[in-house]
Amino acid sequence: MKKLFVVLAVLGLLFAASNDSFARGIIIKGGYAIMQDDYKDADYDNKPFFGLFFDMGSFIFNSLRFKPGLDYIAMKSDQGYGDFDVWGIHLDWYWYFLGKAAIQPYLGFGAALNYYDLDDRHAEEDSDAGIEGFAGVQFDLSGPFALLLEARYVMHDIANRDQNMVKLGVGIQYSF
Repeated sequence: MKKLFVVLAVLGLLFAASNDSFARGIIIKGGYAIMQDDYKDADYDNKPFFGLFFDMGSFIFNSLRFKPGLDYIAMKSDQGYGDFDVWGIHLDWYWYFLGKAAIQPYLGFGAALNYYDLDDRHAEEDSDAGIEGFAGVQFDLSGPFALLLEARYVMHDIANRDQNMVKLGVGIQYSF
């Protein structure tokens, strides 16, 4: 309960710092996660992922945009290490370093709170703080739609730096 309160307080502060406190767009993302380090050693399969993100507008300066979201990946191991689902709550900042154009490359970073839903009934749920870095390109399509292509390096647990993956994703953004 304490973690939930902290997350809600941080989200409230971040929304207050953005120019407008309502969503300017919605983003549906999906892609493929390539396991690294401990995940690869434990034979966790490379898996698809999907998520829902919101474009909350510019943050501090016009080329930095705040896009929080939620994503999901199901982790399955071939060696019986235990299957689990990961729900990630993301606080992502996108820096569009060339400004507004039809093709906009970006760099990004963000914190994530990862909740692990373990398939074992006797195990308790767990959560870890993570961090991510990413790069991508946004292509403006006709009307309010945009296509995002991105590569993301994910560190699920900052205390255990060997639980990592690379996510290659595609997203569609609808701007309001």
